[in-house]
Formats: sequence, C-alpha cells, structure tokens
Amino acid sequence: MPEYLSPGVYVEETESGSKSVEGVSTSTAGFLGQTERGQLKPQLVTDFNDFKRKYGGMVEDSFLPQAIKGFFTNGGSRAFVARITAEDRHQTASASLTDADGDDVISVEAVGPGDWGNSVAVTVSDAPMSDDDNTVFTLTVRYWQTDPENVDGPGSQEPDPMPDREERFAEINAEKGSTQYYEKALENSSNFVEISTEGEGRPENQTVWLSRNGDDDGGEEASTDGGFPDDDGDDGPEIPGDDELADMTKDELTELAAPFEVDTEQTKGELLDDLKEVRESEPAMADGSGGEVTLADYEGNGTPGERTGLSAFEENDNISIVVAPDENDVPGLTDAVVAHCENMGERFAVLQAPQNPDPVAEMETPVDSTYAGYYYPWIEVIDAETGTTDLIPPGGHVAGIYARSDQENGVHKAPANEVVRGAQGLQVNLTKGEQDILNPKGINCIRQFQGRGIRVWGARTTSSDPEWKYLNVRRLFLYLKQSIDEGTQWVVFEPNDQDLWARVTQTIEAFLTTTWRDGALMGSSPDEAFYVECGESTMTQDDIDNGRLICEIGVAPVKPAEFVIFRIGQWTGEGG
Repeated sequence: MPEYLSPGVYVEETESGSKSVEGVSTSTAGFLGQTERGQLKPQLVTDFNDFKRKYGGMVEDSFLPQAIKGFFTNGGSRAFVARITAEDRHQTASASLTDADGDDVISVEAVGPGDWGNSVAVTVSDAPMSDDDNTVFTLTVRYWQTDPENVDGPGSQEPDPMPDREERFAEINAEKGSTQYYEKALENSSNFVEISTEGEGRPENQTVWLSRNGDDDGGEEASTDGGFPDDDGDDGPEIPGDDELADMTKDELTELAAPFEVDTEQTKGELLDDLKEVRESEPAMADGSGGEVTLADYEGNGTPGERTGLSAFEENDNISIVVAPDENDVPGLTDAVVAHCENMGERFAVLQAPQNPDPVAEMETPVDSTYAGYYYPWIEVIDAETGTTDLIPPGGHVAGIYARSDQENGVHKAPANEVVRGAQGLQVNLTKGEQDILNPKGINCIRQFQGRGIRVWGARTTSSDPEWKYLNVRRLFLYLKQSIDEGTQWVVFEPNDQDLWARVTQTIEAFLTTTWRDGALMGSSPDEAFYVECGESTMTQDDIDNGRLICEIGVAPVKPAEFVIFRIGQWTGEGG
C-alpha cells in the first residue's frame, strides 16, 4: 500500500480487472536434416535464399533443402533449421591469423563441422580509411562450393574462380573498447566463420585457408600465401594397420584417438582394440569426416549451451510444426519426432510415408498419436539446377500448407483441399477407391484432380481415438493451451482469493470469445461455445492451502465437413 504522510494530491496507476491473452503463432516450423554447411545450433530462416546463405544449396542423400523450398513456396514464412551431422565424429576446419612477428593473433574457425570448411578463405587487408597506427583493417571471408583442389592457387596460369559466397567486414580494428572491435563485428554476423582472440594487436595482411588439418589437430599448418594447404587430400588422421598400431607408443595412440569417440584414459591395449573397431566398423570415421547419421545424431546433444537436433528444439518455444524430411532413412526417427511433440505438448509432427510403402490394402500409420499427421504419396518437383524432376517426400510442402492455412483462415481450419504449390506430379495417382481404404486408417492422401491440380485430400491425425480424429482439432487445442499458458503467467504468486478467480475467469472468457468470433468454436453464442469455471466449485480448501489455483475450461471445437452429402430426389410441385 502507498503511504500518505503529508497533505497533497496523489495520482496513482491502477490495473484493470483482467489482462489480455494474445494468441500464439502456430505456423513456425522446425526442420531437421543434413545440409551442405552451417552451424549445428538451430537458426531461423525466413525464405529459401536465407536458407542458402546460411546452409548452402542442394545436397546428396538429404531431402531437407527441397523440403525447405517447398515450405516457403506453399506459404511458410518462418522456419528453424537444425543441421544434423554424425555426432562427435567430426572435426571443424580452423586457421590462425598472425601478426608481423608470426605470432597468432586471431583464431578463425568454421561455424560448423564438415569438409565444407576446407573451402573457406579469410583475407586480411588494409582498410580504405586506415588510421595512422594501422590498427584498422578489412576482413574478407570467401567460400567456394567445391573441393579446395578445384580452386587454383597463386602462381596458376588461370585466375582463381569467383567465390560462391563472400562476406566483407570493413574498417574493423583490434581495440577491445571500440564498437568496431573485430570480435563484436563478426559475432553472429558471419555465416561461415567464428573468431576469437589469441593475442594482441592487428593481424598482418594475409590470406589463410581453413583446414581440418590445422595445428590444433596435429596436422599441417594452414597456408598463408593464398593457396591451399599442401596435404594429400585427406580430411583428417587415418588409422593405420594392426602392425603399425602395435608399434606406436601410448602417447602416439592417445594423439591418434583424440578425434574419435574413444576413451583416451584407458590402457594401451584397450586403446588398440577401440581404434581397430573404429577402423573396421566405420571407415568414414577414420578420415575424420564423420559417418552416416544415426538416430542419436537426430536426438542430439542435450548439454546446456551445446544442444543440437531435437534436444535443441526443446528450448525453442516458437516451433509448432516439426518435420524431418529424411525420417524414413533413419530407423526410429519417426517415433523420436512424435515423442518429442507429445512430450513438448505444443507442437505437431508432419510424417511422410516411405517412397515404396506396402501395398495400399496393407498400409498403416507408423504411430498411434494425436500429435502427428501422415501423408502419402511422394511428389515430383523441378530441380532448379538441372531442370529435371525429382521425387521427394511431401512433408515440407505440407508444413507450408499448414502455415498458409493458419494465416489465411486460422488454425481451426483443416489444412486440406489446398493446392500443393510446386508439385509437378505424384509418385502414384490414387483413386477414390484406394483412398476409401487409406482415409479411415488416418493416412492423408495427396491427389491430383482434373482441372483442380494437386491437392492435400485428408486432415486426420494418426490416432485411433475418435475424439482426436481431425488434426485441426488437435492443433486448435495446442494453440489454446499455449496461448492461455503464456497469457496467464501474471497469475503466479498473486493472492489466491475471489478477486483473482474473477480476474482469471474474465481474462480467459475474453480470449475464448475472440476465438469463437473467429469461427474456431461451435455455437451461436459464447455460452454455447465454451465455459470457464474458477472458484470454490473447482478448488477445495486443501488446494488453496497448497497454493493451487484450478480453472476448468470447456470448448466446442469446429470440425471439418469431411463428408459432404447432398440427398437429391424427385419432387412434384402441387398446384395451389
């Protein structure tokens, strides 16, 4: 309570009885998959060009880039991308910038692991407006979408080809208190490198190529003359044969084992055995380039500050749709994605049938869940680079349709009977009879109709529970739950009395009334569309004594007109 100790006029601010609840976004997608390059921490992309700047273009053995393109083509506007690589089986390219005395001044490291880092060059040059002390300089980052040996170095008869990407940071300096200090200038600004301070002062003018055989990995030094490191083309240390391994000392074995998933604290004999297993079971690991991704890589690293994959999505509250375009290539990934959505309780999984599923009569959904929709068949799209058609899973395009339908109509509208933009054809053209078999099983078909194009022709979840048959109903409830959760955080630690109960009831009723007016709830009036109860009818004295405020809410969701039936008969008008 304010104090009034002397005569005067006191003007005070007061709060209204209720606070507004703002509806959350339902159209932000989270994609997981392999990319050409980029960091492992999920990044927001807002169009396909933004994706290419941060992650590169199309890659072999991954449908993620095509899915991202399909998402934005079909109306998506925001997506978080989690790059997946073989966890703990990779090295990151790096190099050092030196001063005039040859001492390391700046450490430069690729933003993420992989061979792509070997094709990054960093150049230090004088700035146009250099100061008297020559502390101001320009740092240029160049990236070639090719192997290093395909780029001609100094002394070649042919000039270096133009880089595919270039970033220029002009007039930065080595003064830590300056707003143009190089660490500040590049922090979260480069799509290719991260830098850190190793020494004092400004690096001399030079060009270095990042290499996964850098000094820290015990390999050759990165080139500083503008050319590539003189290596034998390997990306990392190789594991030799048994005889050569046996001749190595414990220290040599420890150094060799450092890049791999091997406990270097064990005995020499145990080290030998582990290194042999690495060499025999995963040859790709032996050159440091990683291996095929596994379920563990998609599940990700759960260490705070280092989270990747699905674990990284857990700390992002913006995501409401989850897609793993390559889910059928990784055993167990479908279950992991659905479990993630169920455990988070605020997002929905878009699942895709395999390219060659069981015969139509034998097809089944892979999971029984209210948090997932399953789509079949695959679609044909144009490859922009070759002009040919590619067959890809439909998940990215479907997620874009979700976003488009949400923005145009609201999350309560079933994202079906919508054109699949960018689809040139279907893997198979399903008939009505075939869909009669698939639809009751919860398999959402994509069909081609003469004169109406290719459309999503299903809106069911994979659940066997009839109450949660339609995916728009599930997504509406996710929207309501998350909106009410975020919009009532102010209630925590407020006095739990009749005044608070009334304010909570008024707040939620106002939000649901707006939702009803938007067409998301049944009923000709708010009383028919929902009810909100909060008070002595929902709480006992024991609840109140233990700090519990319980509010009961019931809503009548709108369900789609899946079967439109017109009954037509002959009628003979009777004369008056």
